[in-house]
Amino acid sequence: MNEKIEFEKSAWRVWLLALLGIPFLLIGADFFFEQKLIEFLRKLIYGAEELGAFDPRDRLFASLFIIVGAVLTLWGLKELIFPKKILVADRAGLHLAVTGPFQRAALVQWDKLTDIEYKVIDDEGDARPVITVEVTDRSGFPDHPWGARWIRPDVLLIDATGWSPPASGVVDSLWELRQSIQVGAADGD
Repeated sequence: MNEKIEFEKSAWRVWLLALLGIPFLLIGADFFFEQKLIEFLRKLIYGAEELGAFDPRDRLFASLFIIVGAVLTLWGLKELIFPKKILVADRAGLHLAVTGPFQRAALVQWDKLTDIEYKVIDDEGDARPVITVEVTDRSGFPDHPWGARWIRPDVLLIDATGWSPPASGVVDSLWELRQSIQVGAADGD
């Protein structure tokens, strides 16, 4: 049995995020340099009509396009190369990335974990996979978790959409890991 189980966001979703930033970068950079793309779009929208010079606010919008495009592309590439682990289970317990970006994951020690379930809920007509984690001690968790919510004072509902590997197999794997750790501890490991 593995000593560690890890789940992260799907690489496809992150790849699409990185790709989304590229058009912003191209249009913003095109404005400051040759304006071939902008001229093509201008002719497509306005026809042969000649437009006046660009206003200073146009430079502001082009700068915002470059900034947004760079942030989306760099964030997407960062997540592709160094993906954030959403859920990690090891000997210490269950580490959940619900504290926010750039924050250390919240830890649920095995003895403080009451129950964990995989469910598919109806979210306004869409089937959404979720993991519910029931704990005896909420300390270390934020009142308003990132990518999750408290549905009862002791039960955390975590959105499992786009996990890699899919979250449907998480519960059995976690219980097996917990059992093997407890058996190992009882044997003196």
